[in-house]
Amino acid sequence: MDFRVVVSDPKSGKAYQVELKDPGAGKLLGKHIGDKIEGDILGMPGYSMQVTGGSDREGFPMRADLPGTKRRKILLSTGTGYHPVAEGKKKRKSIHGRDISPDVGQINVKVVESGAKSLEELLGKAPKEEKAE
Repeated sequence: MDFRVVVSDPKSGKAYQVELKDPGAGKLLGKHIGDKIEGDILGMPGYSMQVTGGSDREGFPMRADLPGTKRRKILLSTGTGYHPVAEGKKKRKSIHGRDISPDVGQINVKVVESGAKSLEELLGKAPKEEKAE
């Protein structure tokens, strides 16, 4: 079991992708959208993050107001998973529940508390020093 975790930094507006493999991936099971997690799980000590969403392995989005770990067909008028073209339109769509389970493929998180090192240093490509010739 492994997850792709997309870490968004609201301050800079940048997002970073992290592959999370066992045993760290097991620590996310049972969490749901809105829960806070420690950055140590993702190799980011001192950081605190909040789960904002995700999708299952087949690409169906997770929805915060749908409890459970399974995919269900629900009638939607707006929100995550459905954006109607005309006002008043409704549609029955497959949506994954808010709880993180082994069939989730991607988890979206946002930084709530920052640590000592910047996200650029931990996850991104830090700017390289140019040599003066």
